[in-house]
Amino acid sequence: MPEKDRTLKVTVAGGSVGGLCAGLALRGIGCEVDLYERMSGTMTSRGAGIVVQDDLLHLLHRHGAPELPTTSCLQRHCLQPDDGDGITTATPQRFTSWDALYRTLRAAFPEEHYHVGSTLTRFEQANGQVMAHFSEREAIAADLLVCADGSRSEARHRLLPEVEPLYAGYVAWRGKIEERQVAPELVRFFDQSFTFCRARSGGHILCYFIPGPGAATEPGRRQLNWVWYVTVPNGPELERLLTDRNGTLHAGSMPAGMVSDELVAEVHAVAARELHPRFVELVRATSDPFIQIILDVVVPRMAFERVCLLGDAAFVLRPHTAASTAKAAAEAMALAVALTAHPGDLEAALRAWEARQLEHGRGLVNHGIALGRQLVESTNSSRFTAPTLREMAERFRLVAQSLPAAGDA
Repeated sequence: MPEKDRTLKVTVAGGSVGGLCAGLALRGIGCEVDLYERMSGTMTSRGAGIVVQDDLLHLLHRHGAPELPTTSCLQRHCLQPDDGDGITTATPQRFTSWDALYRTLRAAFPEEHYHVGSTLTRFEQANGQVMAHFSEREAIAADLLVCADGSRSEARHRLLPEVEPLYAGYVAWRGKIEERQVAPELVRFFDQSFTFCRARSGGHILCYFIPGPGAATEPGRRQLNWVWYVTVPNGPELERLLTDRNGTLHAGSMPAGMVSDELVAEVHAVAARELHPRFVELVRATSDPFIQIILDVVVPRMAFERVCLLGDAAFVLRPHTAASTAKAAAEAMALAVALTAHPGDLEAALRAWEARQLEHGRGLVNHGIALGRQLVESTNSSRFTAPTLREMAERFRLVAQSLPAAGDA
């Protein structure tokens, strides 16, 4: 039967946000889709806060997902390290958490087509099919293999072994804490705001509320989510940060609960020297911060006959862009459009889809690098004068205006 007259069978490697976005978008055009996730059991959080914008909501609404749990703010609040009230500007924004988004996507995708404990080990293409081999399973034959296996993608490494993640020169200390665990005055200070503060020695910290355990959004059950960007030279100092309490060196990030007590005490002490008193309270109230290494990944290709890379498996963006999650949603929806526009010619569809996604991905990576220079690198260099409060407020305002209509932070 000609390809244009039959249902396309799609295998998705990766069952996190990117894979689920692809699964929903492709099921929406009638494809038969199965997702394979390497982790067994319930997937744990891969991050904390996400800024909710249009591309992500469009995918969720279009494909019958339940309402995404969100929190919101009314303003941006910019502070300097010295105690003070700072400057506020009216900027409404909505936020969610990785856990809440994952729950929402999983609820919209059929459970019988979501397979856990399945690691993609290899794949090959022949006779108009792609054969995907997963651990603990027989080989799966499909018309299309979508590789959405994250920023450390094994599929990308196989397809493009020359592409290596590039360290940006700084890390993000991150934390989330239930609001009931902090003083009421601190909750009131951060409530209804997306709050930023420059650190004395450079870099900056930000905070906003996200859904709490169980995706709860009502006051009293939310979480405060904070991110602190700090320059760390590549080499022994970075390795020290990425060595967990058991002595294991991690490649990309350090999950919550694995940072050594020594490093937790150190970040609490540094906060007292670097940050506004309210941020000092917030950081010191967080007993289990975690570390995200900031990377750039740029790929020259995303389509390989009947195999494609999607989401963080292709381009890895800096968090300042607020675009990683929504980029995956946009790529998934664009893939569905391309397949619909080229019935019976899957490879032509992938080529057309790839051209736009490569342009968009390169633009976002470059945008993230530029934002990093503005928001982190410039204030960590003696070549620059530390910005005033009004300059920082204007800088964050311009950054907010430049963000794509989709994102995380």
